[in-house]
Amino acid sequence: MGAGESRPARGDSAAAEGNQPNSEEQQRQPKVLRIERSQIPEAYKNVGVSSEVIRRVSGGSTSNDSDVSALNAELQKERETNARLRNQMQNLTALQNRFATGQIIPSQTTETLEDVEEKKRVFDETVQRVEKQFFSYQRENACEDNEKELMECLSKNKGKVLNCKSLKVPYDECIVKFRHEVLSSKAS
Repeated sequence: MGAGESRPARGDSAAAEGNQPNSEEQQRQPKVLRIERSQIPEAYKNVGVSSEVIRRVSGGSTSNDSDVSALNAELQKERETNARLRNQMQNLTALQNRFATGQIIPSQTTETLEDVEEKKRVFDETVQRVEKQFFSYQRENACEDNEKELMECLSKNKGKVLNCKSLKVPYDECIVKFRHEVLSSKAS
């Protein structure tokens, strides 16, 4: 029996008598077409198939208009929300800029002298803590002598840097020692 042919049902006497396939049964069953891998030309072996085609072939439903319209409505709602938030941010930024430039003065100043002094004290403590943490490591160049000696050698021996190679080792050792001192003082 070949592709597309059907066998008559056992209880179907009319189809069995004439050995003709039942047209109603033939319409219900899809035609089967089998293609072996060896029959496929090399040029068609690498073909991309979209997920939509895979869904249709496997019997899944395709996206319908109601899904698309629901997603469009949701997208429009999100865009409106984003536009509203963007406007609020612009208004807030403009208000902050006007306040910073002195165009707007707070209507009610309820801060007492004690509140101002407390804020000043907290600010001063913060400044001291930042200075101690970030600016306390400004030390004079501990390797200045080695650096000068190396630079003089390099200026005297232009193009002959290997002549100053012996001065680089003590300079590097000095730098390592200085780093170690700074890090150990930071840890304590």
